[in-house]
Amino acid sequence: MYELSRVRLYSIGPAGARYADTVLDLRGVGEPVPDPAPTQAEFFEEEPVGPPRRPAPAGVLFLENGGGKSVLLKLIFSVMLPGHRNTLGGASSGVLRKFLLADDCGHVALEWQHVLTGECVVVGKVSEWRGRQVSNDPRKFAEAWYSFRPGPGLSLDNLPVAESTAVRPPVEGQSGARGRRRTMKGFRDALMEAGKTYPHLEVHWEEIHDRWIEHLGDLGLDPELFRYQREMNADEGEAAGLFAVKKDADFTDLLLRAVTDTRDTDGLADLVSGFGNKLGRRAELIAERDFTAGSVDLLGRIVEAAEARARARDVHAGAERRTRTLARRLSARGVQERARAADLAQRVTAAAYAVTHAEAARERSALISAELAYRHASLALAAAEKSAAAQKRELADARTLYSAWQAAEAVLRHRAAADRVARVSAAIQEAERDAAPALAARSKAAVDLVRALHAAAEKAEHHANE
Repeated sequence: MYELSRVRLYSIGPAGARYADTVLDLRGVGEPVPDPAPTQAEFFEEEPVGPPRRPAPAGVLFLENGGGKSVLLKLIFSVMLPGHRNTLGGASSGVLRKFLLADDCGHVALEWQHVLTGECVVVGKVSEWRGRQVSNDPRKFAEAWYSFRPGPGLSLDNLPVAESTAVRPPVEGQSGARGRRRTMKGFRDALMEAGKTYPHLEVHWEEIHDRWIEHLGDLGLDPELFRYQREMNADEGEAAGLFAVKKDADFTDLLLRAVTDTRDTDGLADLVSGFGNKLGRRAELIAERDFTAGSVDLLGRIVEAAEARARARDVHAGAERRTRTLARRLSARGVQERARAADLAQRVTAAAYAVTHAEAARERSALISAELAYRHASLALAAAEKSAAAQKRELADARTLYSAWQAAEAVLRHRAAADRVARVSAAIQEAERDAAPALAARSKAAVDLVRALHAAAEKAEHHANE
């Protein structure tokens, strides 16, 4: 069993009281969920604190007369009880179409929470005018229903009702939808794309009333309960009015409608009524059948002949039409081909002139290139010769400098030796000057010694001789 948790209304309502983007939040004020199912939060959503709680068991909406209470109920019942005959508050079949303007794509989304597991399911309705024009033709009023399990990727807060939806946490009184409103097709494509991207959403889309009612039953939302609610709120009276029956047959009808499917009984009643009408007109129908059989036999030949003549006329007309079309095409093709031939001839002449001009330009360019190459080579040769001469001069200067550096050491040694020789000569001369008297005395003594020696030698010889 599910309980209503939130209601979101977007771009829908009467002209004087529009629901731009309204969310009625009934969450988190009831009893704790007895057996909570594991859930995965959104990426930007805060971690839940404590066990999940059921929605509010009851609520009161205080509005003045004409404030929109019946409009809210009509929009909610339009999701759970599709079809104009289930409209709340009377038999007006166009009351829901009055809640939608020409440029609107109205949305009514209901979030239901399971009383035992806390799992949520979102069911909604989207509607718009085909061609963006308000009309009295109900066929131009497009409606569709959808459902999904909210989770990462899609929830009631970020329904793709607009081209951009805010990712940040919702703020009270501010809409998360940004940008241009999506059309029904754009909303359906975005919803189905989200279903393909996130398979856990279990997105379902339906446009047929009966199939939508069956899908609600599969989800665990019994539309029959809402039919009772609709009947109890048909005239904004109490629930006791539903059971205020005058006869036993009325109570029996109420009980049979509650336990049986009215679609099957309605079909059976229509079938029995049809058979009864046909049996009442049996004689008339037999005579009509005989007359029709004879007429068909006679008219069949006429129809066959007429069809054969029509086919022949169609074949002839088609052949004549194709022949004329072919002639016009051939004539037009001939004109086009002649124009193309003339154009091609002009292009050939222009191409030949361009080729001649290009060859002359190529020859002139070849001569210019050769002259430029010769001049470039001459300049390069002159620059090379000048560079070689400069390098030779640099080599001679380098060799001279190298020889000078090599001779520098010998010159320094020669200068040092000359300085030492001069100093030694000066010292010798000074020493000779200082030793001159001694040398003179030595020379005199030597002479005296020699003389004495000569005398002694003579004496010795003389003695030897003796």
